[in-house]
Amino acid sequence: MGGQNTFNLAKSLPYPQGDFRHITLDNDTITGIGIGFNNNIEWKQGVVIAKLDSSGNVLTSNIILDSLDDAMAVGKAWGGIIKTADGGYAAIAATVERTSAFLIKLNNNLQLEFIKEYPDTVNLSNYFYKILETPEGYLLYGAIQRPDYYDDGFIRYVDKQGNTVWFKYVEYSDYSTTIQDMRKINDSTYVAGVVTESNSAQTQGFTSFLLFDLEGAEIGYWESPVEPEIGYNRKIVSVEDGNIIVYGLYVSAKIGNTILVQPTLSKLDSDFQIQWVSHFGSIRALYAMVQLWDFAPTADGHYIGAGETLVKDGDDPTRRVGWLYKFSPEGDSIWERKINAPFLPLYYTNSGFFGGVGVLSSSSIVAGGTTNEGNTDYCWLVKVTNDGCLDTLYCGTVATPEIPRTKGPLRVWPNPASDFIHIESPSPSGLEIVLYTPQGQVARQERIIGQTEISIAGLGSGVYFLEVRTLGGALLRRKVVIAR
Repeated sequence: MGGQNTFNLAKSLPYPQGDFRHITLDNDTITGIGIGFNNNIEWKQGVVIAKLDSSGNVLTSNIILDSLDDAMAVGKAWGGIIKTADGGYAAIAATVERTSAFLIKLNNNLQLEFIKEYPDTVNLSNYFYKILETPEGYLLYGAIQRPDYYDDGFIRYVDKQGNTVWFKYVEYSDYSTTIQDMRKINDSTYVAGVVTESNSAQTQGFTSFLLFDLEGAEIGYWESPVEPEIGYNRKIVSVEDGNIIVYGLYVSAKIGNTILVQPTLSKLDSDFQIQWVSHFGSIRALYAMVQLWDFAPTADGHYIGAGETLVKDGDDPTRRVGWLYKFSPEGDSIWERKINAPFLPLYYTNSGFFGGVGVLSSSSIVAGGTTNEGNTDYCWLVKVTNDGCLDTLYCGTVATPEIPRTKGPLRVWPNPASDFIHIESPSPSGLEIVLYTPQGQVARQERIIGQTEISIAGLGSGVYFLEVRTLGGALLRRKVVIAR
């Protein structure tokens, strides 16, 4: 399959410094929301919304400004835009200097229908609002900061004009609580993914799931242990027959005040019993922002995630790139892409991230976000084939070999080790060995083909993390100690 219909584009909008933080796809059009500046009369920061065709050409755009001249914004982790049942769009944004979040309703041509303001949070620049449409209105959810700087998870149910029908806090401890995501289970039930974290030096937390109806009544609740294997929930990827697939960040280790996490997929049944857990990708510090921000089902029954990760070439500084990760309903990796910003020469300051992803009727995948060159931000759009091909030269090697998930034990010895680490795996041939430092940096990386020994000469004493993985993600993982 060729890549002649794919692209990697940095787009300029009619508004300076325009970028995308989220995108949504509908009828082969791409609609994105981000931040830009209006300079028709004077320089003002607003929320930019633009619609493009499947080739990345701008069809129409608009900039929304605050009536009180405050700057407005959306973020990677909050805000966003959705296609609504009436053919228009609904978006969430916030002010920068006041304490308000906004529901913005637009028609199909991105013309403003109304703005509804919610002055909820007590501290400036602390907003975590998201949106989900219902048959009669919208569920707004996230976190509202209290005077003691802890967050309260909340649900606000509003009608189609943005008027509040009911409001409730969702908190099950004295710690900070955030509703990270929400999905419809059936006609009468919704599920909210909640994360609770303490604000102590040794931060710890847990994930919970709340079932509720559109009257605001709690139907069910499940709470994980502290630091669960499914991780801190970030997205509810899929809901089918009462089962859910969720994405989270698993706490791999704590080194001092640094929390190391790894992206994780899990499946839970209708009683929230864990069916499987799959850790994948790099182990990084929690605030390194190596994660997937959005998910969509693909044309062949799998799923695609889009976000950002870090890469390092030789002695060059670490570079932030867009990340696409495709996986099966069983959590098995199919392929991943780490996509550079569309600028040459390639340099670490030319970075980017994907904040949203969707699938066209052609089955091609479109990811959108922000990229920058120097001090200039652009909307970033990337289109790849369903096989992950961005260009013809890469199409032959992008797919991850289909290696079944290993069920047997992984033996690593000696542990502690001083000169060599020996590895015994049920299927070692063709696997990649990666040894990470406690800070998440790659200390050793090589391919195992017919041998099971790697040298650790030159590495300092301490705790390291060993991954045995396919090209598409982690397969097995162990903690090892180097002592001399």
